[in-house]
Formats: sequence, C-alpha cells, structure tokens
Amino acid sequence: MLTLTQSLLNEIEAHGVASYPYEGCGLLLGESTGEQNTVQAIFPVENRWEVEDEKRERFYIAAEDMLRAEMAAMAAGREVIGVFHSHPDHEPVASPRDLAWAAWVGYSYLITAVRQARPGESRSWQLRPDRTGFDEEEIVVQ
Repeated sequence: MLTLTQSLLNEIEAHGVASYPYEGCGLLLGESTGEQNTVQAIFPVENRWEVEDEKRERFYIAAEDMLRAEMAAMAAGREVIGVFHSHPDHEPVASPRDLAWAAWVGYSYLITAVRQARPGESRSWQLRPDRTGFDEEEIVVQ
C-alpha cells in the first residue's frame, strides 16, 4: 500500500503537467514498513533521457539525481521509497519499458496520467520479487 497526502499528490501532478508533453519524474521519500510505503516528501528531477523525441514515453533519472535524493532523504531521517513519473496522454499503467528499467523490489512505482496537459488518474505498482512484472498496489490519499 502507498500512502500520501493530497498535497503531495498535487505536487506530483503539477510536476507531470509542467513536464508535458514529456514524462516527468522524481523520487518518493518517506518511510517503508514492509507492507506500506508512506510518502512524506517528493524529490522531483529532470527527465534526463537523451533523445528528446523519446521523452514522450521514456524517462531517465541520472545517478547524480538519485544520489541527491538519497542525501536529502537521509538528512531528513527518511529514505527513498519509490519512483514517480507521468504518462503523457496514456493510461497510468506500468509498461514493458517501465519493467525493463525498474530496479528495486519494495519501491512504489507511482504513475500519473497527464492528458492534454491536465492531470488524470494515478496508480501505483510494486515490482515482483522475480522481476517478471508488476502488481498494482492500493493508494491511500489522506
């Protein structure tokens, strides 16, 4: 289960809208208790995918951005508990590309649809331990 406030969800949606028509991305910071990831802050980053036209359906979080997120989380007594990104003009369903790039079991992979520069539905996914796919997880917005 992924838990976050409406305010944090609004920030994630705003980042997706600001990145449109490209995928926006960032890290979820907070606390993980095994069965539940609780988002306490987000760490938006630039989509650093190198081929500009492909940013409509791909994103890349640079190693230095991951490190900055890890350091920010640690300084605040938190941890990185997931990744968020947007799907411009597509459903918020984890794609084969998302699966190919997913690296961390236990992370929440939150995807927000952005349609015509407007935020839509968000859904979250957990990578299976054998990395064969994702299972959807419940999102609780407080």
